[in-house]
Amino acid sequence: MPALPFEIVEDILRRLPVKSLKRFRAVAKSWCFLIDSERFAKLHLQQSLISNTNRSLILGGLGLYRIGLDSLEEAEVIKPPFYYRSVDGISNSCNGVVLVMCEPAVLWNPFSADFKVLPECSDGSPTEVELYPRTTYGFGYVSRTDDYKVVRVVEFRHKINHFWMYAESSIYSLRSNCWTKIDSFPYPLPFLRGHWRVHVNGALHTLEISDLMDSARIMAFDLDTEKHNELTMPPGIQARNFDLNLDMIGGCLSVVCSRRSRVIVWVMKEYGVKESWTKLFSISFPEIERDDFLKLLVYSQDGNRVLLNCDDKRLVWYDLRKKTAEKVCVEGIPFVFYAEACVETLISPDSSGEVKKLQHVETKRSQEKRKVQKIRNKRDDFLSEGFKLVL
Repeated sequence: MPALPFEIVEDILRRLPVKSLKRFRAVAKSWCFLIDSERFAKLHLQQSLISNTNRSLILGGLGLYRIGLDSLEEAEVIKPPFYYRSVDGISNSCNGVVLVMCEPAVLWNPFSADFKVLPECSDGSPTEVELYPRTTYGFGYVSRTDDYKVVRVVEFRHKINHFWMYAESSIYSLRSNCWTKIDSFPYPLPFLRGHWRVHVNGALHTLEISDLMDSARIMAFDLDTEKHNELTMPPGIQARNFDLNLDMIGGCLSVVCSRRSRVIVWVMKEYGVKESWTKLFSISFPEIERDDFLKLLVYSQDGNRVLLNCDDKRLVWYDLRKKTAEKVCVEGIPFVFYAEACVETLISPDSSGEVKKLQHVETKRSQEKRKVQKIRNKRDDFLSEGFKLVL
């Protein structure tokens, strides 16, 4: 049977899950070099995003777990290949890479097992003894420069009332592999968790609510320009009437509005366009339990359902057409957890592996050149001796 053209082999491989691709590296050297290449990793990511496949949930809180979204049948324990202090420190996912918020922080692809320990970032010290520091992280991707960036904000709050006083900020670039001081964030970040997970359109977003709890605004920090700007809220939403939370679903910014036992979800269909705010769905008891805190995770592959994390205790599919909710039973899932939706990729946060591969290729080329030159030298010597014998 004749071998398939390499272009067809590549097209088939880029549709497969990461676990299979890792095994197929052993088939042939050409397959290994293809699968390990940065170009193929980007093609594989693009194919997964287009087809809405190769998706998983990463669960944390009481250990780390992976659940395949295609089946949602069993939770698989994940053991990171590096030391970390807390399993409750995983950020949002960008192209399959997550930020592990330990000291020092780590960029990690839980599917390929590649990771990079970030350089240490020096902390500031409070200028007054009644203040204490609190560190918050953000993580995102800049498509223009093909760069991953980590934002580290050290907020200084009052020890008694926890009021935000001021902040010191730094940003890390994977491309340059260094931290840089940036202008201080002029507004407080989410207080309860050490990161803000709403990364949309190359910007990190947070919901700022005034101390009087009567107004709210969406603030965005652009990772490329390193500038702050404000986005409009959905129409008719006021902080005094709702418990508001910012979220992301299907690459779109969303606002989750809770009031008593009813939850309304708004989605910004076109980023930055206030007229594109659309009410996605409204849900209430008995579809969810009273006072449930809802987090949006991911659409189903056909786009007709939304997977919800209800109060960090249950996974629920909500059908957008039938307006019904169905509890998801997953074997081995912990009784309390937080969840992040991820696309399985080969994207590596550690560029040294690619450098080593390039060095290996260059070494082989040099060896081949030396081998060819050696053969030429022997041929020249043979011809030279033959010429002497004739004379």
